[in-house]
Amino acid sequence: MGTSLSWIKSWHKFLILRATHSTINQIKPTFMDAMMTLPELKYLSPTTREKAMTIAQELIRTSNISPKDAISKAILIAKNWAVKNVTRSVWKKLKSIDNEAI
Repeated sequence: MGTSLSWIKSWHKFLILRATHSTINQIKPTFMDAMMTLPELKYLSPTTREKAMTIAQELIRTSNISPKDAISKAILIAKNWAVKNVTRSVWKKLKSIDNEAI
């Protein structure tokens, strides 16, 4: 019993040291972290938000565009993408209902 208790104590010390070390050496917020705090993204669904963040990163990487403009454009593109996906799924559902009715 003494062996397992000492193992638990040493594991606990390790976890405390690891937590302390990771909080001391925190990295600066990334672009993704900064984007997540934008109010424009907070009302989007998680899937649309993720799509917008991916598009914004791609626009910044490939275009000569400011991050603010890239985010605005990415939000519009992601919203259009989401509407098209919803419309497709609604049409598929309606079509399957029509097929069942026939």
